[in-house]
Amino acid sequence: MRKAQSLDKHLISFMGINALRSSHPGVRKLKRQQQGHAAHGNKVWRSSFVLMDYLSTWEIPERSKVLDIGCGWGLAGIYLAKNYRAQVTGLDIDERVEPYLHLQAEINNCSLAFEARSFESLQGSELENYHTMMGTDICFWDELTAPLFNLIQLAVNAGTEQILIADPGRPPFWDLAERCVSQLGAEIITRKIDQPWKTEKFILSIGGRD
Repeated sequence: MRKAQSLDKHLISFMGINALRSSHPGVRKLKRQQQGHAAHGNKVWRSSFVLMDYLSTWEIPERSKVLDIGCGWGLAGIYLAKNYRAQVTGLDIDERVEPYLHLQAEINNCSLAFEARSFESLQGSELENYHTMMGTDICFWDELTAPLFNLIQLAVNAGTEQILIADPGRPPFWDLAERCVSQLGAEIITRKIDQPWKTEKFILSIGGRD
């Protein structure tokens, strides 16, 4: 019991999902085995919790195929896998995030697939069967705006039913959002949560609702 209580401080519980903090022994062990992360997938991002909260407002069909681009530790994908038995594929340019993704999924009694590749490498034919494509905190450099817009456009043309990109509101995100609103009929949703932190984020949304 004492050990279980001591581990509680290393967990963030939200909407039925347990997220391991960077201080968790399992996470610390993985970090000791690696030399850091090249693409910022090295912690839990608050935008993931805001996106999970937004995803809870309506149901996606069970066993839907979901692509989580720039997945990092994959919490939003884990939420969909656990609650809707979604078939989630996490995609990240940094192959070193994979063990963290699987560790987070394991404590939530679910599993996710993983591919180490850039989102620029995705082809339209690969996106045809995905119900949802999503990402959190992935538009942090100006150089990412154009390739992300191209990918979103590719997904729309391939028939992806729902596209969601969550962000704190960085300038590159707003550039992306402006292009998606004017050319793809996107909407921008402001979403606030009070737990596990009081925070406000923005979600670029295409499709998903009638």
